Amino acid sequence: MSVEGIVERYRAGAISPPVTIMQLLIETEDAASARAAVKGVEELEQLMAANADGCERIAAMLRSDMDSSKPARTVEEGIAFCERLFDWSVQQSEEASVALYSLGNPDLLERATAEIVAQLKAWGAVTANTDILDIGCGIGRLLVALAPEVRTATGIDVSAEMVKTARRRCAPYSNLTVIKGDGRGLAALENETFDVVVAVDSFPYFKQSGYALVERFVAESARVLKPGGQFLILNYSDSEDDAADASEVRALAAANGLETLIAGTRPFKLWDGAAFRMLKPSPQPSAVKPTARSG
Repeated sequence: MSVEGIVERYRAGAISPPVTIMQLLIETEDAASARAAVKGVEELEQLMAANADGCERIAAMLRSDMDSSKPARTVEEGIAFCERLFDWSVQQSEEASVALYSLGNPDLLERATAEIVAQLKAWGAVTANTDILDIGCGIGRLLVALAPEVRTATGIDVSAEMVKTARRRCAPYSNLTVIKGDGRGLAALENETFDVVVAVDSFPYFKQSGYALVERFVAESARVLKPGGQFLILNYSDSEDDAADASEVRALAAANGLETLIAGTRPFKLWDGAAFRMLKPSPQPSAVKPTARSG
């Protein structure tokens, strides 16, 4: 999309100011060009000025060519790519490594994370009795936000550097656990352990690594969910084809015994992520046959 098209989407209210700046930086890979594109749009000018250092850092990260949207040739290649990318990214900017739309600003990232937590609460996915798993937990931003709200929160990530950062951030909370995963599934976790499984911006990387990995993580998520539990994918792909994504997720859910409740809505104001909400049904009690009576 052109820079003019991105700004027009902002003017139409389709994307938030931080997402607008993020998309301009992705399109131009140059903070000066992004500033030129928002000239005369006061809110965007002010946002870029307030986050000038973060925007410059993100533009430099994008120019590095460490990231790529090309599909991996094999799942193993895709997993290795993700591990390298996020090991490197978190050392450039902790906040930007998990959400470019944070513009490297901890306050912006905290606000966006709080918005996700509020939506999870609205879906009944966060209560004081909830055990939740965060797939692709990154720096642990969601885990830290959930700590006061849930019984336990567990994060898993393929990047050793992300895990190290998340463990540091989560250290003050006794109900948080961070696991280094192998990127191939959830083998370290037992069946029917969690009330909720959530994946924020993780599935686009699974898709890039290969559809077999997508299938594996959906199946594994269904396995570790307790009956009656919720599986939440927040951003399934980078395709921008919401209808195709919704169809694909519904098929994946059905293949793994999950009921799709929401497919492809965009409930957030600060972030443009699409939401998919699935339920693992509880087993239905068997009908009891009446016993024969004499008399």
